[in-house]
Amino acid sequence: MVKRVVVLVAVRLKMAAYKESFVAQRVYEQIREQIQTGKLPPGTRLVNRKLAVELGTSMVPVREALNRLTSEGLLEHLPGGGNFVRKLNRKEIIQLYEFRESLEIFAAREAAKNNQGYHLKDLNRICDKWAGIINKIKVAKSGQTTGAMLRRWLDDDLEFHSVIVEAADNPWLAKVAMDLKLMTLVVRNKPQMLSYEAAVTTQEDHIALVDAFSKRDADKAADVMRKHIRQGVAFILANQ
Repeated sequence: MVKRVVVLVAVRLKMAAYKESFVAQRVYEQIREQIQTGKLPPGTRLVNRKLAVELGTSMVPVREALNRLTSEGLLEHLPGGGNFVRKLNRKEIIQLYEFRESLEIFAAREAAKNNQGYHLKDLNRICDKWAGIINKIKVAKSGQTTGAMLRRWLDDDLEFHSVIVEAADNPWLAKVAMDLKLMTLVVRNKPQMLSYEAAVTTQEDHIALVDAFSKRDADKAADVMRKHIRQGVAFILANQ
């Protein structure tokens, strides 16, 4: 009887831990999405209790989510001041993109050499999704991008570059590149960061990258990626 009770308690504790982990992941994704879409702009102070009420949960998963976002660089913790959405200055943005350029050029070269058929299929699928978003931006009033359009675009952009990193087949690159990619969310979370012209230019770069990968042309892939990253940071700096 005692053994049965111990087993039941252990099972319940395990289920509770699993549920808590699931809730923490959900809270993390919700807060990250609010940062990504600009609902929580750079410099915003995040109050644990307020977030817990808004997200319908307890303080524990909120605390875990904020700690995770801080470790990823999306938030910064100021002693005695709390957690704030990270706000990068011009120098930090340039440094971020210079480092990202080096890594993504390496990733593009390796992906050109190592990609498999399913990588190209995934990249083409994402390009098709972008074409749909571009059409929506084109027909929108004055070519304005909505928060929903931007969220879809950034989600797909994150997936596109993740596929390239996966195709490069380097686990060390995967870890660092993903952290850097997440950091770019804090400087690209305004709808004006995605004009119709910028979307078309970005799509052209993505299609050129897929073409280079399909031909296993590492030099072309590197050149396109270099141009892509530099155009991106120039646009961001011009719209800060």
